[in-house]
Amino acid sequence: MSDSAPPPPKRPQRRSPTPGTLAFVVFIVLAMLRMLVFRPESGLGPDSKQLVTVIKVIDGDTIELTDGRTVRLLGIDAPEAGFFGKVAEPWSKESTQWLRSQIDGKQIRLRIDSEEKDRYQRTLAWVYTRDGEFINERLLSEGHAKLLADYGLPLDLEPRLRAAESEARIEKRGLWGVSRRSNK
Repeated sequence: MSDSAPPPPKRPQRRSPTPGTLAFVVFIVLAMLRMLVFRPESGLGPDSKQLVTVIKVIDGDTIELTDGRTVRLLGIDAPEAGFFGKVAEPWSKESTQWLRSQIDGKQIRLRIDSEEKDRYQRTLAWVYTRDGEFINERLLSEGHAKLLADYGLPLDLEPRLRAAESEARIEKRGLWGVSRRSNK
């Protein structure tokens, strides 16, 4: 019999994380930062939204209120109507007419996440009918606008908005079905 002690157990070597694991960790960190640091006011109930009246629909993503404010609907980009000598983009007329039929002259609710205004001094808002229908989402789902996520979207609205645009694209609704046709 030998007096030698058994060799110590082998320690498993620590492996470097895979690229997939690193990507997952980065994703989680960014998601947490977005929720904690870059979080807009969210979870506003219908009662906390401002009730206002639309006096004029300017185009598919801009409206004017009786209180004098001009509002730019957030998260969407409707075709340009062709003001100031510019040529109207395809589907701009239909987009404007649809929005007019939904809210012109009616009371709406605004969800304003920030008091910042855009470069044209328009109030930036999420728009709901008086009964709570989400107009920004409907514009996407009907194919009257494209999703505009360049400046970020609130976590509580992003999945709905993305799904609405995807559905309109797949079904070729509105502007998604007129890629080569000109505006009437």
